[in-house]
Amino acid sequence: MKKKWSTKLETVFSKAMLLILLFQLGMAISNVLKAQDTLQNPKLRISLITCDAGDDIYTIWGHTAIRVTDSIHQTDIVYNFGSFDFNTPNFVAKFMRGDLNYFISSDSYSNFLYEYQYFGRDVHEQVLKLTPAEKIKWQLELQNNMLPANRFYLYNFIGDNCTTRIKDGLFKHAPINNYSIGIRSYREEVVAAPYQNGLGWIGLGIDLLLGAVADQRPNLTQEAFLPALLYKKIALNPKLILASNDIKYNTKTAKKGWAPIAILITILLLYVFVANWNALLTQRIANIMDISILFLMGIGGALVVYMSQFSLHTACHENYNLIWLHPLYLIALPLYFISKKWTGYLGYLFFTVTVLFMMMSHWIPQHFSNSVIVLMVIVLFLQIRLIQRGKRAKYD
Repeated sequence: MKKKWSTKLETVFSKAMLLILLFQLGMAISNVLKAQDTLQNPKLRISLITCDAGDDIYTIWGHTAIRVTDSIHQTDIVYNFGSFDFNTPNFVAKFMRGDLNYFISSDSYSNFLYEYQYFGRDVHEQVLKLTPAEKIKWQLELQNNMLPANRFYLYNFIGDNCTTRIKDGLFKHAPINNYSIGIRSYREEVVAAPYQNGLGWIGLGIDLLLGAVADQRPNLTQEAFLPALLYKKIALNPKLILASNDIKYNTKTAKKGWAPIAILITILLLYVFVANWNALLTQRIANIMDISILFLMGIGGALVVYMSQFSLHTACHENYNLIWLHPLYLIALPLYFISKKWTGYLGYLFFTVTVLFMMMSHWIPQHFSNSVIVLMVIVLFLQIRLIQRGKRAKYD
């Protein structure tokens, strides 16, 4: 009897264990199927975020970021390739030299928006129509970029920046039609932004530092290298855009002021006027202008030499402005006080080179804006003044 009951209990226990095992196996299979379903049909949304220009020099070209919204895990993250550390030792020197490390960072969408609301910069969102596989692949790649070994890269303002990194991701993970947005040169787009945002003198300075490399025409893949350009490129692909959203934060009026060319023409006219009015006061003003322009051209020339010869910023290479804008003006500066004769010799040398350069500029593979040409004329008049000073040495 006992043996019979023992056998029944063993049978019931075995069936119970079998049911438990089958239940656990069913749960495991269900979880795997759910995971596969999540991978195949993720609740992801990926958007291109384009931000308008700000007031600081490093914000005047705007900004590009990628927003990834995951409704399953309740996350809304913005990935930003334009981060840098102001506390980096020798920050300015590294930026100028082109070996400053930028890195990818991430933040919540709400925090991201708060910053742009605070600074009054409009934000534009283009929700991308991607397949589940494309979304997953891009999300995983962004997460991989966040790893310490992959976060940092050497910034290049036309070839490798916060926009080009995302642009490359778009071409890699999205079915984009590569229509042209009509970019004629890197220089035209880089220089235009400061002028449009009321920083004309910054625009002129950048124009002087850019070399012939910047006058190349980017190809269809390269042309969307700035935030507004990438926005236009995506806008030409309406089938790729699921939705658009513009958030208005900017309440400021457009900055207005004298354009650099107007001020340069005024300086030129004043310079010619005081130099040709034979009065003690005007001659002293003319001498002060001589000295000031010599100093500014010498410092500017040294900067052009550095950026064109030693910087890793390729857009500054092959800069023909070095022919008329060079550090040799710093040699002429002390000679202006020491020796009128040698000042005149340098004046002849500088004048001859500058005139030949201006005559040959049509065949030089570099664009010179009207503002740069007016600046050349000012320098040309300075060189004439140096020649005249050398001639006066015979009568002293």
